[in-house]
Amino acid sequence: MMEGANDLKISRINLQKVADFLPYPFIIAEDFGDEHLNTYLNEKFLQEIGYTLDEIPTIESWYAKAYPDESYRNQVISNWNQAEIEAWQQEKIFVRMKSQVTCKKGNKRWYEIKASVINKIHVVAFVDIDNEVTLHEELRNINRNNDRMLSILGHDLRSPVANLMGISSMAANTEISNDEFISLMHQINEQSVQVLQLLDRTLSWAKLNFNTLQQNNSEIDFVSIVSNILEIHKSTYQSKSIDIQVQIEKGQVIVSDPELVTIVIRNIISNAIKFTSNGGIITIKFHQNVLEVTDNGIGMTPQMIQDILNNTNVSRRGTNNEVGIGMGLQLVKSLTEKINCSFSIESQPNVGTTIHLVF
Repeated sequence: MMEGANDLKISRINLQKVADFLPYPFIIAEDFGDEHLNTYLNEKFLQEIGYTLDEIPTIESWYAKAYPDESYRNQVISNWNQAEIEAWQQEKIFVRMKSQVTCKKGNKRWYEIKASVINKIHVVAFVDIDNEVTLHEELRNINRNNDRMLSILGHDLRSPVANLMGISSMAANTEISNDEFISLMHQINEQSVQVLQLLDRTLSWAKLNFNTLQQNNSEIDFVSIVSNILEIHKSTYQSKSIDIQVQIEKGQVIVSDPELVTIVIRNIISNAIKFTSNGGIITIKFHQNVLEVTDNGIGMTPQMIQDILNNTNVSRRGTNNEVGIGMGLQLVKSLTEKINCSFSIESQPNVGTTIHLVF
């Protein structure tokens, strides 16, 4: 009996020496009847993951620290139990699983966790695969971005371009009255604005997701930016008899990227026009570094606002059945983060919406 205990003690000491020599974090644990206690953490574990034996004396305390989110913790435990069953069925001497561990400092890292049992002593190694998983996720995001961009270009651009071709062909090849010609020109203008918006949003979104946006800062002329945007949308808001009131305080100097600021404001104004009914009012104010665009349109529910902030919203048709691609305010939210500008939404259904940009 004494000899067996001595052998176990020698095995434990040897394992600790090996664990300190290897470049991976290790936990050494032992079974004491029904208890599963952690008995040793190597130097690499203390340096990289950070918890001490006092903080994780048991496997339960380890799970609580390493996986603070209860739902994820339960998933990890279930996956580990399943991996143990499969290892036993396949007569493997170790169990292997990947999981994202929360370290003591609060940072999260992906590890491949490998465990084996030697005479009731559990040896658990943590192989850092964080860079590998992060790179894999980045590649998946790039592929998703490619697929979504191609889908948008193929689906949403085809219809307005086809309409534009049909209208222009009719104007060129059919004898029409002056009034009919003017009506066709209005339709061409509306379709052209729609194509411009779709292209603008799609390309800006693609650049943003592929991290190719570069800032070129200079002083911002809000009067000029807003005037140019309203000129582009003039036909659209006039056809809906929308009254646009501009109140821009002069004399304030804002330094940012004019191109990105223009894209942000253009999307906000375009959205306001889209969701304001005939005869509505849109107010554009700039005062004390705050740009405010308010409309009395159809508004949004709290859930719709939350979906925008979570990048999960879908496109809605406007008050004149205008189409969109569901990324206008998502793009605004993402771009404001690039230009150090806060973005907020206040809205009520059937009352209207106010967008605040604080520079």
